[in-house]
Amino acid sequence: MEGWHLPVILLCLLFCEVSVAVYKQWIPRTNFEDASNWDKNRTPSETDIVLFDSNKMVSVYVGSTHVLTGAHLPLDGEFILAPGAGFAAYDGASDPSSDSDHNIHFLNADRYSWYDPSLWHTDLQKNDHLFSVDTERIPCRQDDVIFPPETSFRVDLGAGGRTISLHSISILGQKFNTDQELAAYLASSTGKLQFHGAGSLRLAPYPCEDPSGCECGNDEVEAWICASLLQTSGGRCPKSACQNALKPVGQCCEICGAMLFLKYTQAFDLNQYKQRLLHTFLELPQASGVRMAISKVRRESALRGSGHTVRGKRQAETVTQIQLVLTDDGAGPEAGRAAADVARIILTEVVEQGAAFGVLQGDVEYSGISGSTAGLSGTILTSGLVTGIAIALVLGMMVLLGGLLLLLWTRRFRPLLIPTLWQRSEPSSDQGNQSFDNPIFGDPAPPSVLDPDPDVKVVLEDAFSPMTSTRTSGSHFTNPLFETDI
Repeated sequence: MEGWHLPVILLCLLFCEVSVAVYKQWIPRTNFEDASNWDKNRTPSETDIVLFDSNKMVSVYVGSTHVLTGAHLPLDGEFILAPGAGFAAYDGASDPSSDSDHNIHFLNADRYSWYDPSLWHTDLQKNDHLFSVDTERIPCRQDDVIFPPETSFRVDLGAGGRTISLHSISILGQKFNTDQELAAYLASSTGKLQFHGAGSLRLAPYPCEDPSGCECGNDEVEAWICASLLQTSGGRCPKSACQNALKPVGQCCEICGAMLFLKYTQAFDLNQYKQRLLHTFLELPQASGVRMAISKVRRESALRGSGHTVRGKRQAETVTQIQLVLTDDGAGPEAGRAAADVARIILTEVVEQGAAFGVLQGDVEYSGISGSTAGLSGTILTSGLVTGIAIALVLGMMVLLGGLLLLLWTRRFRPLLIPTLWQRSEPSSDQGNQSFDNPIFGDPAPPSVLDPDPDVKVVLEDAFSPMTSTRTSGSHFTNPLFETDI
């Protein structure tokens, strides 16, 4: 009976509504017990004198009782004491206060930025096959943000004065549902110690309700995100292990692997398609070490013929598509190889069955792998779209042909060259008139029937009979297609 839950899980993946929002949790803590908050990378002991910068604001959570020799506290700060927590003075016989080795400094808590992707933990990290591009690693406007209880923190909201939109936020176990409640908390003494900077927080009342997903909304702060992420490496990305590395939308540095941009319809469901990719393709043996990021992004269309021209300069067209990024843990010449192989398998299904999942078209790019497929890219149309185009072309040809036949049948389209094509060159004067009656069509038709417009007749005769300037006789007969009752 232990396996009863597996069918339930599979049914839920197919029929249960899965929230598009993602939970993102703040990682750094300013807790007193965290060794990373102290310059000696350890928790203060009974022989230590703790030092806080007097001009720094800080909120510190204390989870237990600590015995200290001394302490220098900040001018503006707070200590949040857990039940039973507190401080006691050391009463040892010796006085170690004169020994600088016993001074331990609390590090500057202002160094933590909201826009640093490395400081956020997402629920996607529970799956080894999933990751997020850098701009989506920090909270998006449809995400739920959590600052865990029994912690203290201090986060810089940025110097640009930007309003950060969220679906919801939970601070130390208290969830805020309205902007008024959140604004009141941020204005409190505790809120001012926990959040600083010129930025502000705002709650969006509705989550993402589009089954095809919603854009993250962090495009305009991508420069801030990348600067925070790369500050430890001097602001430069590491050198890629592959040739012609790829630069996905929202990613700070290039990667090795493959990128797919999918054109979707109203039938597309992002969560269902993500689950299909995970359980159908990323569980394959050849997908070992492959990771995937999938989201809705806004990008400049790279297809030929797209875009507009302004004063002779081409303007790229911005389109909304589903971006699928595949990379792997391969090193050296193998970097990106497994990811590219999985991408080709996914493309095969897009061509054959993409319409069933609401996918119309796939635009793919590969990174170079040992020079074999360097910089390969292309556009793949689904079989349904190709069939539709073919049917449209056939119907268009049939309509055009039918229209021409209808014009001929109703005599509204009369080629002017047809009467002259039935005429031979004028005979010489000594041959006489060789006209005769056709027993099938009766008497020859009057000249007015074959030549309804005298002006046109003169032009055509000049063009096709340059040897004669006058028309006295000739061989002719009535064409039944243009026969008219007189």
